[in-house]
Amino acid sequence: MGSDDVTTSRLLLSLGLAAVVSLGAVAVYAHARATPPCDDEQVMGRVDNILRDRFQFDSILVNNIRTLSGGYFSDRHECLAEVTPIRGNINASDMPWREMRYSVAHGDPPERFVVTVTLGGAVPLAEPKPPLWKRLLGYQ
Repeated sequence: MGSDDVTTSRLLLSLGLAAVVSLGAVAVYAHARATPPCDDEQVMGRVDNILRDRFQFDSILVNNIRTLSGGYFSDRHECLAEVTPIRGNINASDMPWREMRYSVAHGDPPERFVVTVTLGGAVPLAEPKPPLWKRLLGYQ
């Protein structure tokens, strides 16, 4: 191997390493700026605070959280879930479940994101998802 080959391979290795580091930095920056997903702990904390302040729910159960729109790097997520206030010794399926729609959007840097909540009408408690192996094998 000549000195030109060694120089070329070192240059290519350096450029490749610089490209990988640059892509990693872009991914980390984009992830840090992305709106958190619907089931994020901070998002659910804000949802809980809104339900307490605006709808006078003391303690709540949230079930079947789903993302209606918005991807991994989206500026906004539209979410859907079921919510009920916790009531003593009542079975969860007998509680009055309501549809809850909420959105998570970019906010000012101190807040980082803004959550808005809308309660809908009564809905039945959703059945839990079967385990992955049952879904893949088609067992009911």
